[in-house]
Amino acid sequence: DVYRKLVAYDRRFGVVARVDRWRGQRPREDVIQDIEVPVERLPEFLEFFHGKVGMSPIWLCPLRARERWPLYPLEPQRTYVNVGFWGTVRLPPGQIPEYHNRLIERKVAALDGHKSLYSTAFYSRDEFWRHYDGDTYRRLKETYDPGERLLDLYDKCVRGR
Repeated sequence: DVYRKLVAYDRRFGVVARVDRWRGQRPREDVIQDIEVPVERLPEFLEFFHGKVGMSPIWLCPLRARERWPLYPLEPQRTYVNVGFWGTVRLPPGQIPEYHNRLIERKVAALDGHKSLYSTAFYSRDEFWRHYDGDTYRRLKETYDPGERLLDLYDKCVRGR
C-alpha cells in the first residue's frame, strides 16, 4: 500500500523526473509488463531484453494453456514462460517515452508470444486486434453489448480510458 501511494504521488507531481533533470540525467520510461513467450524462445527474448532494456530483476513463471483462449491466443499444451518486469529505464538520447515498450512489443510478436492485457501497450488499433482476435471480440461485443455502452478492449488496454 505504501509503495503504491509513493508511485501515485510521484506520477502526480513528477518528483523523480524533476530530480533527474536537476542532476542532468536523461528521462526515464515506465516499462511495466508481463509477456509470454514459448519456452524454446526464452533465451532469445532474454538476450534481447538484457541487451536493449537492461532492467532487473525480472520474474519468470512457466505456464501452459490447457485449452484455446480466443482473445489471448496461447497454443494449447505448448509451454510458455511469463516474463514480468516492472519499473523504469533511462531513455536513449533522442528517444520518446514509448521506445522500450515498442521494442518489447515487436520482439514478443516476432517470437510468437503475447503481452498481458494490463501491460503498458502502444499498439495501433489494427495491430492490437491482430494479436487479440478482433473477429471473436467483435462477435462477443455485438452479442453482449449491442448498444456499445462499454468501452472496447482496445480503448481500455491501449488508450487507457
